Amino acid sequence: MFGPDFQRAKTEWLYPVETLQWFWRALLFFIILVLLDGIFQTLSGAGTYILIYSHSISGFFEGVRSASPDILKASIIGMLPSAIVLIACALILARLGLPQRQGRLPLTLPRLGALGWIVVVLGFVILMFVIFNGLFAVLGIDPETYSPSGGLRDSTSASGLVEKTMADLSHNPVLFAFALPGIVLAAPITEELIFRGAFFSALVNSPVGRVGAVVITSALWALAHALAAPWLFVGVIFCMGLVLGTLLLRFGSLWVTIACHTVWNLLSSLAIFGVGSHS
Repeated sequence: MFGPDFQRAKTEWLYPVETLQWFWRALLFFIILVLLDGIFQTLSGAGTYILIYSHSISGFFEGVRSASPDILKASIIGMLPSAIVLIACALILARLGLPQRQGRLPLTLPRLGALGWIVVVLGFVILMFVIFNGLFAVLGIDPETYSPSGGLRDSTSASGLVEKTMADLSHNPVLFAFALPGIVLAAPITEELIFRGAFFSALVNSPVGRVGAVVITSALWALAHALAAPWLFVGVIFCMGLVLGTLLLRFGSLWVTIACHTVWNLLSSLAIFGVGSHS
């Protein structure tokens, strides 16, 4: 029911003690992945827009000039193919040119047992739900003001661009189904590899230590969402990063953070679909 690593994690931190990446190489690894992510997502989004909405390159550039909402929809739908390429690059870069045992990521599958996985993932979801709703309560904010049900054309909603775009896509179940793997699988895996994989490994054995690695990666991860998310969501993402970083230290595997991140995105997407499809 509960695996040996779940039992060990009760009393010890399972993140590898030995250095997984040299600092400067890991930092370069992180920068390269961020740049590649931007390039791959742009190309994949453009290809998706041409395929679904415009059928021509000139139509794509016209969509960009007119700030068409379909550009954002295509970007989300195109996340999965770009992520597949990025994941392959991340796994190659993690080992390329690095000394033996100094060029890897913590991707060993932990032995948590079926019940252990349920406890970890469910506990994460419950904790994030409490944090999310607790912030609304403490700040005296009506959650309805952050409802994305009105979509991208709703200027009164304080929700983020991704949430509004998914709400628009929910009106077309087929397109929403195509977008779902990007949000549920592509985004969590690539973000975990970049931030709590490459960047975390650069910091964890540096002078900032393990606590500093958790805080800094969480802050940078939150800031990476700042252009597309309201400040409250950025705060929630920072808190989520702190929890995910702690889970990474505790269980020593990116598979734990990927699983938690994936389930959270899935539940959030299904909630948006439920609201958007009935609006």
